[in-house]
Amino acid sequence: MSHVFCQQTQIDQLEAIKIEHPLFSATLLLQGAQLIEFTPSNEANNLLWLSDTVEYKQGKPLRGGIPICWPWFGNLDQNPAAIQKQVQYLGSASAHGFARSQPWQIKYIKEDCQFVEVILILTSNPETKALWPFDFELEATFRFSKTLKLTLTTTNIGNESFSISQALHSYLPTADIKRSYIHDTHNTTYIDALDGWKEKKQTGRVSFSAETDRLYFFTNNYYSLKLETPNQTLLIHNGNSQSAVIWNPWNEKSKRLSQFSPQDFHHMLCIETANVVSDIKKIDAGQQTEISVEFVLNSDEK
Repeated sequence: MSHVFCQQTQIDQLEAIKIEHPLFSATLLLQGAQLIEFTPSNEANNLLWLSDTVEYKQGKPLRGGIPICWPWFGNLDQNPAAIQKQVQYLGSASAHGFARSQPWQIKYIKEDCQFVEVILILTSNPETKALWPFDFELEATFRFSKTLKLTLTTTNIGNESFSISQALHSYLPTADIKRSYIHDTHNTTYIDALDGWKEKKQTGRVSFSAETDRLYFFTNNYYSLKLETPNQTLLIHNGNSQSAVIWNPWNEKSKRLSQFSPQDFHHMLCIETANVVSDIKKIDAGQQTEISVEFVLNSDEK
């Protein structure tokens, strides 16, 4: 790979693309098309949260960055029937699907003085078809500049329709979870996964004082959220998504998570751009759908 800003490298067992650009630095793993670092050049820290205890091992998704959850989100048995009935062997279906642990290929890299665009691709293969019997092509398009945008495009290249749930499972840092707030959620409906999957109404901003696992639903296909933390304000623009998952494991669950230190919950949260529950996507033969998220640092707001 001969490029000015991009270099292919190895981190333990995993292949990665390291990007050093005048406007930013980034680290993108080929396994799972998982972005684990994006640092604008005028910022001291990674815009994404990554656990200090991650393991760069084949077949093992990392805790942090932006894992791609596809073709189902979360535990398979909590997905709609249309998703569950497609899977061959329910017992071997790992959480969040298989895309995040598969090796992806580099399709395209474009470099410019203002941006870098990288497209990684995953196509159905014998391993995926043993579990999920459909022909597909997945493209993850990363556009890096002063902002970060990720677009995931699913194309049905087979002869029969299929349904997916999916999420761009973004881990984001904070100096203090108790002083972190998500705005632009007032009056939205959410499902509380920790309270019997009850439907509730959000009042005001989202704050954190206990374990949080909620699925929020929006009326528009394009919506924005604002994350306010003690160190920065981040705008999150979501495309072709009417659902988002907000998560923090808090104290007790943190002790049971892999690649996660017991105190990590103080300094992270997840805001996941999603298509889940009533928002799943059915894709007919020859058709495609995409989902996207863009992160913009709002330096003018404190």
